[in-house]
Amino acid sequence: MPTIVSKISKYTSMLFSRTKIAFDIGTSMTRIGIEDKGIVLREPTFVGQNTRSNELIFYGTDAKEIYGKAPGYIKVIKPIENSIISDFDATVYLVQEFLKKAVYPYYAKSFIKQGLEAYAVVPTSSTEVEQKALIEALIKAGCHKTHLIEKPLATAYGAGLPIFGHKPIFIIDLGAGTIEATIIIMGGIVASKVLKLGGDHMDKLIYNYLHLKYGLVIGEQTAEHLKIKLYNLKDQKDMLPTRGKSLENGLPKSVRVTSTDIQEALSVPLNQIVDGVKELIESAPPEIIDGMIKSGVTLAGSLAYIPGIDKYIANDIKIPVNIASKPEDSTILGLMKIMKDEENLKKIIINRS
Repeated sequence: MPTIVSKISKYTSMLFSRTKIAFDIGTSMTRIGIEDKGIVLREPTFVGQNTRSNELIFYGTDAKEIYGKAPGYIKVIKPIENSIISDFDATVYLVQEFLKKAVYPYYAKSFIKQGLEAYAVVPTSSTEVEQKALIEALIKAGCHKTHLIEKPLATAYGAGLPIFGHKPIFIIDLGAGTIEATIIIMGGIVASKVLKLGGDHMDKLIYNYLHLKYGLVIGEQTAEHLKIKLYNLKDQKDMLPTRGKSLENGLPKSVRVTSTDIQEALSVPLNQIVDGVKELIESAPPEIIDGMIKSGVTLAGSLAYIPGIDKYIANDIKIPVNIASKPEDSTILGLMKIMKDEENLKKIIINRS
């Protein structure tokens, strides 16, 4: 028979129990996962604001769909730039709405409202001020406790790599905001390189290229679509009719954009990425080079889907390159995995709010 003390202890633990929530708030996409329930949300990191009333009125997929098409009094905001908060209030609003949509429904019928314990990632280059901004945004949005983890550690763990082992792990996260190349040993970062050359930067270069070559003015979403559909490093010759405005007279104009156009537009950032990876290897301790060659490089992030990018990088750096099984979800999967690993979790948490 349970004693009165054990019953009180049981109910007290229930009363103060917290639900662990994983947040990967990226430059272009936000992903949220709940402990033991999996990934519950994948939506664009966009917010819509009514500039007449200064109210934030819509978010996520709805906000992205109207990006570049909204009337003058509607401003569509990207609150995260290069993986760092650029608009604090918009970030708080976005997280609040995502929690209402994807997290709170799971506990709507609970008699006792559980607190939310957040686990989020920050780039290795983030400052203490930038880290505090993310902590405050999550707490203000409704989380009761927040822990930060360096993004490469979560990404590598989610890609199935043994980050707590004695062998070097080389991960390259090809994201929308930043490209982050990192060497990891025993749960710590040996060397890292962060480049602001991600997918968003590439979209702008495509925009500029078509503007100069064809006199065609397009929007950012069209540029992103061209990158996804046409960019490849396998010499595939694809073509896509693209409509925009003529630079000369502002009237509608249609151009056939080819894979070669996109390759030319993005040749400079691609070479800069490879050069950055080479610089990281040069800065690494010589004792780990042999282990790096044996374990190879793993690519994660949405740009890892570019056909042929693994072989292109491998040919340049002379190290085998593999692609994670779910490159776009590696970070959120790693966060959800590390949340359950209490022993190793203590080694990599940056803060304890």
